[in-house]
Amino acid sequence: MLQLIYFISRFGGAVRMSPEERFWCGVIVAVIFGGAFIYLVYRHISTRDRRSWDKGMIPKNFKPTQKNILELFIAASGAIVRRDMDSHYLKFSFIDKYLKANFEDIYYNAAASYNYSMRHVVKIDSLASWSNKYLSKEWKIKLINFLAGIAAYDGGINDDEQRHLLVLMTKMNLELIDFEPIYAEKLTRKNERIYTNESSYSKLDFFYKILGLEKTASIDEVKAAYRRLVKLTHPDRFVNESPEIQKHMSEKFREVQTAYEFIVNS
Repeated sequence: MLQLIYFISRFGGAVRMSPEERFWCGVIVAVIFGGAFIYLVYRHISTRDRRSWDKGMIPKNFKPTQKNILELFIAASGAIVRRDMDSHYLKFSFIDKYLKANFEDIYYNAAASYNYSMRHVVKIDSLASWSNKYLSKEWKIKLINFLAGIAAYDGGINDDEQRHLLVLMTKMNLELIDFEPIYAEKLTRKNERIYTNESSYSKLDFFYKILGLEKTASIDEVKAAYRRLVKLTHPDRFVNESPEIQKHMSEKFREVQTAYEFIVNS
């Protein structure tokens, strides 16, 4: 620092400086102003990227590094959790464990990124567009798997969660065959405390599960669950969606009706 002050103090009298002093003075000035320029450019890019994230848009220069894919998973998790805020603190536990297991080499406590993603929800079109550009089909299926697990973690999938997952699936050019096994796996995993072996389900167990109820539910609870699910899965709600989603929801609607009729007549 003293040398820097010395050189700068003599800069006005550069004619009296030796060639070596002029050289090092030039180097120091270049480093100072060059560093300042690089910092300003970096700050501009960082600010621009943050503004994109604030708007729910993935920045254009967001490359598919392992760290960025981890951040993408966190952003996507915020979007699905926002569709059911009743148990979002419980769901963070699932999210954190999943990320630790699947991004072991670069894992870090994701609480800050998670909270940011909850405040600035990534748009589904931006998420799908980036995923289609940079992620393999294997990674896209893994992402859907992860989001389905979050949605099912509290024991059920509400209308907004289900709609979000199906629309994202379509926009990422996936098919129901990619999604359904994942969806079923997550539901089964959540309900292991009630059903220890899927192959041992009775019909009655299965139909209660469709309605999201236990066998101890009263008839009034059955009727209430039926009315709620009929509204959520009614085909008229999906007339503007793709044929695949319309077909899927029609099947769900029929399952709900069949489950209700079997239970009330058993």
